[in-house]
Amino acid sequence: MKKLIIFSACALGISALSGCGPRGNQPNVEILQDMMVQPAIKAQRYDDFFKDGVSALVPPEHTVPVGFTPYKYGFNADLADKELKNPYAGLMTPEVLNIGQKFFESNCMACHGVGGQGDGPIAAKFPLKIPALVSDKIKGWSDGRIFHTITMGQGVMGPYASHVPQKYRWQVVNYVRTLQKKQ
Repeated sequence: MKKLIIFSACALGISALSGCGPRGNQPNVEILQDMMVQPAIKAQRYDDFFKDGVSALVPPEHTVPVGFTPYKYGFNADLADKELKNPYAGLMTPEVLNIGQKFFESNCMACHGVGGQGDGPIAAKFPLKIPALVSDKIKGWSDGRIFHTITMGQGVMGPYASHVPQKYRWQVVNYVRTLQKKQ
């Protein structure tokens, strides 16, 4: 009898432990099914759970995502022009210019062209003329003003803050300065 109880306990233990192994993409036993299958809410879809039906909620006021530094100048180009200082000012090393060129070619060249003349491959499709970065007007801008324009956009140009990290935007500014010196 004692052997039968030991055998039964071992068999039960082995069968219980065999359920713990990996089974590819198949889930284990679903005890609380609501945890495994949850209704997904698509952004901008109507949802009757909320009073106004909006499923994409705005974050609470005065909250800042972790690792995010707010850009304090907003759309105030004049203040950015006065206060922003290029940490790479005058630093025209191959490393700085290569990174600036890489981001320029990835993000700016399509509109502004290889030499910054405003003659990029898609410039003809725009209703307005793309500004030449090598013009006297842009040459007269401070580094901070160019940085601000890359960050916030201007006119039909959208913001590139999410496409080009902050330290690389300054290097794009330096690269634009080298294009201007070639003219």
